[in-house]
Amino acid sequence: MKRSFKFVCRPSFDGMSINKCLRDFLSVVFSLISFPMRIDRAKITRFRVNSETKYSENDVVAIEEPLQIELLHNNQRQTHSITMRTPGNDEYLAYGLLFAEGVITSADEIESIHLSKIKGDVETSDFEDSRFEANSIEVKLSDSIDLSSKLTPRKMTSYSSCGICGKTSLKALALKNPREQRKLHSEINPKQVLAVRKTLAKQSLFGGTGGSHVAGVVYESEVDTESKVKRHHQLDFDKAICFEDVGRHNALDKLIGSELLHNNLSKAGVVILSGRVGFELVQKVVMAGFSTIIALGAPSDLSIKTANQFGVTLIGFAKDEQYNLYTF
Repeated sequence: MKRSFKFVCRPSFDGMSINKCLRDFLSVVFSLISFPMRIDRAKITRFRVNSETKYSENDVVAIEEPLQIELLHNNQRQTHSITMRTPGNDEYLAYGLLFAEGVITSADEIESIHLSKIKGDVETSDFEDSRFEANSIEVKLSDSIDLSSKLTPRKMTSYSSCGICGKTSLKALALKNPREQRKLHSEINPKQVLAVRKTLAKQSLFGGTGGSHVAGVVYESEVDTESKVKRHHQLDFDKAICFEDVGRHNALDKLIGSELLHNNLSKAGVVILSGRVGFELVQKVVMAGFSTIIALGAPSDLSIKTANQFGVTLIGFAKDEQYNLYTF
């Protein structure tokens, strides 16, 4: 069936009326076009309000949904946590979270991962609708793992802003068997630090919604010198590997999980973060063996103490013109 519409715009020399006329026209046009949405964002309608006018318009926001992480070990199932996250790269999130918490020490200790959808009391794994996203992930661990000394029970949901929320023992904050730290061969210059903001701002979800955090890593690459005998190492921030999420810790877990799977966290690099730096983020970086953090936001006192204790270079407030060096 054909769809038609009638649009009436009365001419006016009033600039505000012309702008409103154009907005109304575009709103009608876009309402007739169906754009496929990514699983990490959703369409909404909101009001734009200023001192003179109020009008509605379409917008896009980042999605935040629960993910229940189930552990299957020696034929026994237990719920590890429920975390609020942006859908996408859930497998990486599970690998990174379990590694950062010391449940696993390598990717090989996870035998399989199964994503499914929990709807009421029914669990389904066949997604006939491509928009039907998983909200439960089952992680089958190797039977050789001793979970009794590695798991700290959680009694509530872990929200996007804080992955530590819900742990019932302060012992869970202790670092467990971190990877050996991989020091950089090259020095970071101020221009590179100040370029981090532009690198992070290029990410798709942040660019489309302004509502996500970004965690990335920049690796060193070997470059031949003119003599072609010696090699020097160079950081290329244009080649940063980045992950996004509404939660800071989720974005970093996705990054660590990805690198654990792809290179076993064997490469030296700089971790870049879009927000403030709390203790847990430094803890995760230490567990993964990275030696340097550059963040756009502020660190906490505990994050500074942790970075100093484990020899991590911590840079914060990396803005366009200056930055703060807290530890080195």
